[in-house]
Amino acid sequence: MMKIYKFLVLLFIVTSCDLEREPYGIAGSFKTEADIQLALNAVYDPYYEEEGFGEGWLFFSAASDDMIVRSSGEDETKAVMNFATPTNNSWTNADNWKFMYRSIRRANDVIKYTPGIDMSESSRNKIMGEANFLAGFDYFFLAKRYGGLPFFDNTNAEEINPVRQTKLETYKRIEAYLLKSIEYFENEDLWKRSDADLGKPNLGAAYGLLAKVYAHWGKFAESKAMAEKVINSGQYSLDVNNGNGFKDLFSMEGEKNGEVLFNLASKPANHQGTITSVILLSGDFSGGTGWWYCSPTKSLSDAFEAGDLRRNVTLRGVGEQIMRLGEQITITEADIADMGTGFMSTKYYSPYETASSFSWETGKDVPLLRYSDILLLHAEAIMQLAGAGPTNASTPVAAAATSFNKVRTRAGLAPIVAPTFANLVNERRCELAYEDDRHFDLVRWGMAQSVYAAATSANDPRGPRTFTPGKDEHFPIPQVEIDNSNGVLINNPSPGYSTF
Repeated sequence: MMKIYKFLVLLFIVTSCDLEREPYGIAGSFKTEADIQLALNAVYDPYYEEEGFGEGWLFFSAASDDMIVRSSGEDETKAVMNFATPTNNSWTNADNWKFMYRSIRRANDVIKYTPGIDMSESSRNKIMGEANFLAGFDYFFLAKRYGGLPFFDNTNAEEINPVRQTKLETYKRIEAYLLKSIEYFENEDLWKRSDADLGKPNLGAAYGLLAKVYAHWGKFAESKAMAEKVINSGQYSLDVNNGNGFKDLFSMEGEKNGEVLFNLASKPANHQGTITSVILLSGDFSGGTGWWYCSPTKSLSDAFEAGDLRRNVTLRGVGEQIMRLGEQITITEADIADMGTGFMSTKYYSPYETASSFSWETGKDVPLLRYSDILLLHAEAIMQLAGAGPTNASTPVAAAATSFNKVRTRAGLAPIVAPTFANLVNERRCELAYEDDRHFDLVRWGMAQSVYAAATSANDPRGPRTFTPGKDEHFPIPQVEIDNSNGVLINNPSPGYSTF
């Protein structure tokens, strides 16, 4: 995937939702296919910001029982992630919102101007498919966090302060972007990307993301159908590699793995790679380079069954061995004292195993949509359609076993002949830790209140937390955006803020 690009001359005016007013002369800047390609590349720029797919992404994992925000300087973010405030004054959340809307604006510019540019139909299909996918991806990223959203209208550049849509309307619009993406990609039968574009969205990514959108929407028949488009394509399989498949997926050597549907490719250079890896490191362990912002909980460690190969890829604790800059060491309490939980996240750690020093941008790719996720969504859809769900979590569903066990056996665990929904809940937790799923899964299943209330100080330093249904399903919009909107944006609008 192409990395950071500075597209032409874009002037940014801070307004509600960061929906930028059309800069003077921008229409005349889109003249050639090369211009459009530059504009498309620029859609990815915000992802590489620190508050893009760095801390702005990872901090939301701290709303779940997998991770806590440790840094003493992040009190506002802690309050939001612990459902302890009706007002979102987290600068990280605010910047993340801003950067995602910046990406949305750029994707919509591509969608608006590409039809009028002279190029081959094949190029047009690929560009329009990618731009529609990215707009849908960005909106879904925000919808999981905030529910109903304001939408950018690329036919009306003067509308920079739109009202917030209901959650139902928000998901309808996300669906429309992804269906358009699928339409364009199907015109090219675009299942595979060239080596130069490996990781960029294609049909698998569009079908897979739509399967996920439908699952969050509660439309399980549709989710199942979209997941089966991916599964039945024959284009994807889980990397096994003699028991090292999951580890390879998160290693430098295996980062272009074919089981990744959508990948944030990175280079080891400032603003050409994410800071995901360094945020998760202990500063004590890394000699001050690590940010010790995000600490995994004992609750997450305990979720892994004995023999689960994913556990040591995901986290390590005191007394366990790890490679550090070419040397195998045993982690001491002093090594990770700043973590505060006895554990350190290691899912994106692999570059530091053999590097000569710790660095901010390692060049490690970050998978944003994986085949295992689609398999588990498929298994879930089968369960939900069979009547096995959060309120009937112990009911075995043999029909879900095939997709479910592909993920489970890759992790080195024995297959389950008829898995239950409870099995699926834990499988998704262990497979997708820190990948923007655990908290949002618990919310959509209606399980967040009971799970967070059941925590203890022994497995989560925060102890039990209060999650109030009807109020906490989605986070408050960043206050700076509410202020910028002059009252147009509001929190908890009625009807339709957090429910369909």
